[in-house]
Amino acid sequence: MKVPRVPGVPMVPIGLVLLLAGCVGEPQSWSALRRRLPGLDPAARDAAVARFVATRGGTPVVENQTRLVFLAKDANGATPRVVGDFNAWASTPQGYDATIGRMTRIEGTSWSYLEGTAYTNARVEYVFLFDKDAAADPLNPRTVQAYAGPRSEVRMPFWTAQSEVDDEQAAPAGGVIAETITSRYLGGSRRVWFYLPPGYAAAPAETLFPVIYVLDGSNYVEKMDVPRVLDRLIARRAIPPVIAVFAEPGDRQEEYSRNPRWRAFVATELVPLVDKRFRTFPTPDHRAIVGSSLAAYGAVDLAIEYPSVFGLCAAIAPPAQTATVIANQAKARRAAVSIRFFVLGGVYDTSIDGARRLRTALDDVNAPVSYLEVPEGHNTNTFRAHLDDALRALLPAH
Repeated sequence: MKVPRVPGVPMVPIGLVLLLAGCVGEPQSWSALRRRLPGLDPAARDAAVARFVATRGGTPVVENQTRLVFLAKDANGATPRVVGDFNAWASTPQGYDATIGRMTRIEGTSWSYLEGTAYTNARVEYVFLFDKDAAADPLNPRTVQAYAGPRSEVRMPFWTAQSEVDDEQAAPAGGVIAETITSRYLGGSRRVWFYLPPGYAAAPAETLFPVIYVLDGSNYVEKMDVPRVLDRLIARRAIPPVIAVFAEPGDRQEEYSRNPRWRAFVATELVPLVDKRFRTFPTPDHRAIVGSSLAAYGAVDLAIEYPSVFGLCAAIAPPAQTATVIANQAKARRAAVSIRFFVLGGVYDTSIDGARRLRTALDDVNAPVSYLEVPEGHNTNTFRAHLDDALRALLPAH
């Protein structure tokens, strides 16, 4: 509709009118809210902060694409600290710092705030700390599961969605067989899960499948639901149909630290069992060993010790000492050139030097390696979401 002009009164652009109207309404930014609060009746300040949070869809408030504003009300008289990927979980080169993540009181309210930053394409996790108890942010609608319990998640404006983990659309399901296997080398038994891809039973008898061996099996199967991730990757033809073997250790610290009995169990007991029982490509260039965190050290160690068994190796968020497996052994340096590696590091991982050092050690011996850094931290959700990157690098679809 055309607005009639009143003689003697200058015309004001419609956009400016709307902008001015917004300014006299609710505050449109965190800084505007802070300027507004001191002029309000003290009894109205709590409600003003609550309205601001509600209009932003919860906390933290993300502004200018990189700025994070965490807001929290006291719980039973206690103000939480905020620790997460964005502030290195309160760790420093000197050790843990209990002052990191402390919130500042908003004067005249029961609310406190903390400001932080993250990359525009990052995905970060965090928790509220009340003394020694950790809890997810009740005002953040995004909660993810981690080893230690629920965490809150922030996806920054330019985060790239990962359909293989976020998409709930059904895909043809592979089968999972859970068994307990007795090992002569270990002198005991271990839990193992076998994943068979969709269509395995109906495929012609001459059809063979590559195999991925995944350490920390129970975490990948029971907590991270990786069989369903594999279903979606196969359905989208991002990876070829694969058999996956998820192996559970007894003591991670012992068995992933160059333990000859664990090595022998995996390479000389488990692999032959799988090759005999299922229709596998029984060659190292179709057999991958995969591990994350400390298990990445175990995966590299297994590949280096048995290059004639594992020609493919994925080390996801490896610890700092992993590079020494290559650098400190002449045998390992010779073996590495026959193995194709994938190494992933998280920019917000306090142990990212482990990934970088491993890449350098592999480069130094001219071993084939694909390297990827992602704007995330050290957590199960990162491991799960980037398994596709590892498998695409090691087993490209045909």
